[in-house]
Amino acid sequence: MKIQTKNGEKKFFSLAMYPYIIKKYNSLFEDLLKEYQMTQVEIDVLAFLANNPEYNHAQDIVNVRGISKGHVSLAIEKLVKRGYLTRNPDPQNRRCNILCVEHQADSLIKRIQDIQHQFDDMSFQNISSSDLIFYHQILQKIYQNLGGGHNE
Repeated sequence: MKIQTKNGEKKFFSLAMYPYIIKKYNSLFEDLLKEYQMTQVEIDVLAFLANNPEYNHAQDIVNVRGISKGHVSLAIEKLVKRGYLTRNPDPQNRRCNILCVEHQADSLIKRIQDIQHQFDDMSFQNISSSDLIFYHQILQKIYQNLGGGHNE
């Protein structure tokens, strides 16, 4: 999206698209949220842990997914009570717990991942493989330009 500045210069304004994309993504989960009586944050935490097994601490969710510490803590507590997650002491750091997704969550995770695939299909329709690769390369460069990855 381009916008015109006061001096007539045209700039790309990609941040304006972000809220729309997130709103569209979240809207795909509305039925699932009602059915399971869950919040979007709970779905996001569970999906993140299932999709990224190398990240298994609450702080990982905060750092990588960008969800606030308070929301992550509350979501983890609710997911543990439902039996979808367990917390086990981390042998390297007694102050941390390792989060484990339980088999009881398997059918819910499958439905979450189906919705995520639906979102990807919608988002990337009519985009060639080469354009998609280029898009991801550009995003990676922007991420690095902004200091991403240095403190993670």
